Amino acid sequence: MTDFLLIIQFIFAITQFLMGIMANGIIIIVNGLEYIKRKSMTAYDLLLTSLGIFRIILQVLILQINVIFSFTVELYVDHDVFILFLFINEVNLWLATYLCIFYCVKIANIVHPFFLWLKMRISRLVPRWILGSVLISATISVFHSLLYWPRAKLKVRRFLAGNITSEALFQYIIPTPILVVGFAMPLCMFNAASFLLIYSLCRHIKQMRSTATGFRDPSTEAHIRAMKSVFSFIILYCSYYVGMMILFCKIPIERILLLFLLFSMVALYPSAHSIILILGNSKLKHYARKFLLSVKCCLGGDSALDSTQTQ
Repeated sequence: MTDFLLIIQFIFAITQFLMGIMANGIIIIVNGLEYIKRKSMTAYDLLLTSLGIFRIILQVLILQINVIFSFTVELYVDHDVFILFLFINEVNLWLATYLCIFYCVKIANIVHPFFLWLKMRISRLVPRWILGSVLISATISVFHSLLYWPRAKLKVRRFLAGNITSEALFQYIIPTPILVVGFAMPLCMFNAASFLLIYSLCRHIKQMRSTATGFRDPSTEAHIRAMKSVFSFIILYCSYYVGMMILFCKIPIERILLLFLLFSMVALYPSAHSIILILGNSKLKHYARKFLLSVKCCLGGDSALDSTQTQ
């Protein structure tokens, strides 16, 4: 059973890594080429590009941990790798939260002085949000490294040896201050932005019904595209928190299976959400389609050439 789970874990890790690298790579390359061509980048593209860069780094770290665990059945508890993973993971959570807020501010029609003020300044705030994400994540990582790392490393080894429960491990790996600032705060902000966006969409559809002008106007389409991305990330984000709660609760589950589930949940959201972001963006979807067609042509180049010669 253990060998089978490790094989499945390894295959899943490689698949998620390749999907994530392709999706986030397309986001970075397309926006990078646009910047070179126009010498400027919109706030939305800057936010997407930053998220793509940090997600690629996160997926490299996840793959490294997965490969080591698959071949050694041991967690790699090196200090530098763990703190780097914590930092990159935190940046990703905050940037994804700010992306949801960006959708809400740009698309939702809410008449409130603060909301209107935010909408007027959103483009100038995005670079500060990105810098703030890095600074908050760096602070959390340093705080964990100085106060919690020595005992956390010891608890991980005791957990793998079967000497402590997952609940005790969770309390040392993610202590309460980091849980509140690093996980609960972005989750609350994300949920608030999602609620406002849903509220705006429902109100907009109600207005469209009353005027009987149909549902396919550009404003409604923008709402729906944003909501697809938001709903997808809600599912992925919640699955991440489910993994955390599994650690926190006293659930009788085999340790190898528990770690398999956690690794899978952590690895899923950076690749799956990036793919959904591409599908919801016409420019990125166009270039992704061209990329896939070029790959298909390269893979089938010999057969295409043979058929041409035959004709």
